[in-house]
Amino acid sequence: MVKNLISIIIPTYNRAHLISETLDSIIAQTYTNWECIVVDDGSTDDTEKVLQEYILKDERFQYHHR
Repeated sequence: MVKNLISIIIPTYNRAHLISETLDSIIAQTYTNWECIVVDDGSTDDTEKVLQEYILKDERFQYHHR
């Protein structure tokens, strides 16, 4: 059986203190054929740093800073 790819898109802005909880929840799901695209609307906090740690551990995460 082929599992469909699920795309999870998360908009964010200055939520470095919360984004880990969201990303950990995605990792904890039983369905594994997913990609997570985080779109950052110009954060000035450590959001990018937090995301880079997740990207290094799991290639299903993507980070886009605009």
